[in-house]
Amino acid sequence: MASVRAAILPVTLLVACSNDPVYLQPPAALEVGADGMTTTASAQLTLPIRLETEEEAAVRAERQAELGAMVPLVTREALDLSIEWTIKNLDDQPGVARIHLNGANEWFAYVPLAFVVDPEEEEAPPPLAGDVPYEIPAGGTRSGVLREDQLAEASLDLELISRGGLGPFAALLAVHDDLEEIDVGGAMVPVGELANLIRFDLTFIADRHMVLEYTVRVRDHRNPPLIHPELADAPPDELTGFAPADYAPPATTP
Repeated sequence: MASVRAAILPVTLLVACSNDPVYLQPPAALEVGADGMTTTASAQLTLPIRLETEEEAAVRAERQAELGAMVPLVTREALDLSIEWTIKNLDDQPGVARIHLNGANEWFAYVPLAFVVDPEEEEAPPPLAGDVPYEIPAGGTRSGVLREDQLAEASLDLELISRGGLGPFAALLAVHDDLEEIDVGGAMVPVGELANLIRFDLTFIADRHMVLEYTVRVRDHRNPPLIHPELADAPPDELTGFAPADYAPPATTP
C-alpha cells in the first residue's frame, strides 16, 4: 500500500470573519495503478488547530465539571467540515474507484481493522464515510463532495463507537439525525459538545491508473478561530499537537 503523510498547505484563507471557509489540501495527490499493480494509496491530513487560551481552558473545565465528562477543545459545533474531491482516470479503459474516509478526534482514531479478530472469518466494519463505487470512463474525470452533514455524522459515529461504547456496525449503519445527547460513562453529553474530527485518514482504491485530488473545506465558528491563521507555516509550539490513540475496542464489541 502506498502511503503519504500529508502536510497542510494553504490554498485560500478568507479572513473577513471566522465563519468564512478555509481550504486545506495535501501537497500531493493520491495515485494508484501507475505500475500496473498498486490498487490502494493512503494519506493523512491533520487540521492546524491553535493552542487553547487560558479563558477557553477555564470555561471548558467548568463545563466538564457540570457534565461529569470530558469536553473537547474542538467540538462538533465549532467546525463544519467537508471534502471536495476529483478522480482522474489516466487509463485507456474504464474503471471503478472508491474513497474511504476514516480519521481521529482529539482522543481516538478509528481503525476498522482493529475490530477484526480473524480476517478469514470476519468482515471489517465500514469506514466513517465514503466507500461508494464510482465508475470513471477511460480518460475521464469525476468530482464530488463528502458533505458537511456526512462528516458531522462521521464525527458523531466515532464518539458513539469510542466513548459511547456502541459497536461500529450499529453506529455506522444507522443515521442519528434525531440524537440530542449520548451517554458517556453515565454522563449525558449534548451532541454539539462531542469531539469533532481533527484528522482525516483517506484511502483511495481503484482498479485502473487513477489519481485522487482533494481539498478539505473548514467553516470555523469559534472566535477567535480554532484554525491557526498561518496554517502550515504555524510554529509547532503554537499548535495543539493532539496525539489521538487508535481506539482499542473491548473484546465483547459486536
